[in-house]
Amino acid sequence: MAALLSALWPGLGQLSEGARRAGWLLAAPPLLLLFLVAAALAAPDRVSKLALLLNPDFIAALLIAEGLLLVWRLAAVADAFRRGAGAARERGAALTAVALVFVLVPSVYAAYLTEVAREAAMTVFAPVEQPWVPTGINDSHDDDFGIAPVESNPPSPGPELGRFTVLLIGTDSGPDRSHALTDTMIVASLDPVAGTVSMVSVPRDTVDVPLPDGRTFRSKINELASYANRNPSKFPGATSGQAVLAAALGTLLNVRIDGWAQVNLPGFVKVIDAIGGVDVTVRDRLCDYRYREYGFDGFAINPGRYHLDGEGALAYARIRHSYGESDFTRAARQGDIVVAARDQLVRGGFLNDPAALIEGMGELVQTSLDPSTIGTYLPTAIGIGRDHIYRAVIQYPLVHGASNDPRGSVLIPDLAAIRDLAARAFPVAGTLPTGLETIPEDSTDPPKTKLPAVTCSAPPPTPTPVPTSTSTPQSTTEPTLEPTQAPATPGPSPTSKPGGKPTPTPDPATPAPGP
Repeated sequence: MAALLSALWPGLGQLSEGARRAGWLLAAPPLLLLFLVAAALAAPDRVSKLALLLNPDFIAALLIAEGLLLVWRLAAVADAFRRGAGAARERGAALTAVALVFVLVPSVYAAYLTEVAREAAMTVFAPVEQPWVPTGINDSHDDDFGIAPVESNPPSPGPELGRFTVLLIGTDSGPDRSHALTDTMIVASLDPVAGTVSMVSVPRDTVDVPLPDGRTFRSKINELASYANRNPSKFPGATSGQAVLAAALGTLLNVRIDGWAQVNLPGFVKVIDAIGGVDVTVRDRLCDYRYREYGFDGFAINPGRYHLDGEGALAYARIRHSYGESDFTRAARQGDIVVAARDQLVRGGFLNDPAALIEGMGELVQTSLDPSTIGTYLPTAIGIGRDHIYRAVIQYPLVHGASNDPRGSVLIPDLAAIRDLAARAFPVAGTLPTGLETIPEDSTDPPKTKLPAVTCSAPPPTPTPVPTSTSTPQSTTEPTLEPTQAPATPGPSPTSKPGGKPTPTPDPATPAPGP
C-alpha cells in the first residue's frame, strides 16, 4: 500500500509509514514542478510560454527532464515498498505492479508525445532563412524571364512599421499527383497595434510577376517555387524556392514578406481530424462532379452550417468546377477554413487527439520562421476576432485574361491596381485596412454533423439534332443539385452518404479528372 501511495505522488507512501522527512524530500520537487507549470498556464503571456513547445531544443530538454522524473518516481515507489510493513508476497507484488502501472503508463505516454513533438518540430522548422534580397539588378534573361518594365516611381518594398507579414502556401499534391504546385498563395499580415489580420489571396494563374532583381517570371506564379528549387543558380542568394516566391509576391504587392509557411494536403486532412473537425457556414450551393480525391467521387453541399471532417473540409476548400465557382471564390473558401481551424484550436481542439495533432502538424507544415518569432506574435493572432480579420482576392479588374496566349489560361496583372489594394490592406500599424471585407461571424446555430444527401450530376451532353424534328434542342450548362433520387439522365451521380463521402453510380464513360 505504501508503494501504491508513492506511485500516486512521490512521498505519500513514506508519509503514511511515518517517515516524514523522506516523504517531504521526495514530494517537494514534483510539487515545485507542478507549481511552475500552473503559474505558466495562468500567466497573461501563457501562449508565448506554450510556444516554447515548438522549439526542438526545448523539447529535447523536456524529454530529459521527463526521464529524470520517471527515475525519481520509481525510486520513491521502491523506497516506500521497502518501508512498508508485511512480506513481499502475492498481495505486495500485486500492489507493487499497480504502483508501477501508475508510474510507467503516464510517463511512457508523455515521453511518446514529447518525442513525436520533437520530430514534428524538426520537420516543421526548416533552417531559418532571411528573405531573398538580390544584391543588384539582373538584366539577363531567357525564355522563362523578361525584363521588368521601367517605372517612373519604382516601389521600394521595406518593412511595414510594426507589421509581421507571412506568405501562406498551399501545395496541391494529392494522392494521385506527381507534382506539387503552389496553388494556394495567401499573403497574411498581422498588425499587433490595431489588432487586425489582413489576408490577400493571389490567383495561381497570374503571370508576368516582377522579381526583386529586375526580371519578370513569365510563367504562372504557382510554378515559381518549384522552378527556383530546380534551378538555384538562376536565383543567387536565395535559400529556397519558397523564399523566391515570397520575394516575388512581395515585389508584386510592394510589401516586405518576413517569412513563409507551407501546407500540404495529406497533413491538412490529418490535422483537421485531430482537432475534431471544423464548423463552416456554407453560403452558396456547391456541386463539383469532377472532384475525385480522398475517396470522394464528386462533392456536393447545400447552404447551411456544417461540421466537416478533414476530408470534407479539404473538398470544400479545393473544389473549383462547381457552377459559378472559380479560383477566386475558392480562395475565399480557403480563407474560411483557415479561420475555422484557428477557432477550433482556440476552443481547445488541440486536446482532442494531441498525438495525432502533433504528428499531423509535422506532415502538414514547413516554415522558414523560427519558434521564438511565432511565440512573439501567436498570442495576439489567436485573440483577434473575425470582425478584425480582413480579406481580399486579387481578381478582375486587378487581373484580366488573355486570348490565344501560348501559356494557356493566364491572368495578366495590373501592377498599379494590385499595389493600391495592398496599400489599403497593409497600412502602417495602428491603421485599419480600408475597402476590404471582414470574415462574417459564424452562426450560433448548432452545425449539422453530416453532409446533406444531395445528387450532384454532370450536365447532360447536348443532343444531336434529328433532321425530322422541328424542336430546338436545349443544353444544360449547370450541374444538377437536388434531393437524392434516381437521376433522370445517365451519367455520374455521386450521392453523399452518412459520413460525408458520396457513393458513386458507376459510368464507364465518365471522363478522367482534370488537373
